[in-house]
Amino acid sequence: DAQTPVVLMGYANPIERYEQLHGENAFVAAARDAGVDGVLVVDYPPEECEAFAARLQAAGLDPIFLLAPTSTDQRIRDVARAARGYVYYVSLKGVTGAGHLDTASVAAMLPRIRAHVNLPVAVGFGIRDAATACAVAEVADAVVIGSRLVQLLEAEPRDNVARAAGAFIAGIRAALDRGTGATTS
Repeated sequence: DAQTPVVLMGYANPIERYEQLHGENAFVAAARDAGVDGVLVVDYPPEECEAFAARLQAAGLDPIFLLAPTSTDQRIRDVARAARGYVYYVSLKGVTGAGHLDTASVAAMLPRIRAHVNLPVAVGFGIRDAATACAVAEVADAVVIGSRLVQLLEAEPRDNVARAAGAFIAGIRAALDRGTGATTS
């Protein structure tokens, strides 16, 4: 619906190739026309994509950037200068979908981020269930669950994907609304 923000997350290569084929700013225009609200290009650090970020902003789209447990205060300040909408904190070292999230370290890092960033902080990576989502929601402005949802959908028959996704997300949402980490499938 028109109230639900849409953020594209991906890599620079497809965006750059799209613009090679269709012209500079074609990706930004197409994203805007499709109703996209923000773009997170995981391999565009803020200091290397100033022109792209400016084109996004000129089109009313938010450039969103990543922070990590290893981010220095200088990196956090660089992201704070370039980001709009929110920043995405990658909550653990390692690969997405890993199941060893230490919510205490997330809670310890967020004040350091907020000392420099005046935007909401979304936390993702390692959030696989309602209990972890609720623990992260206590300290973060948003909770991102990606890999667990993809894993769930890969195991479903094609005609059941929408129902399975809806049930999983509804369970997480209900737990967040209750403020409890009651288990969901």
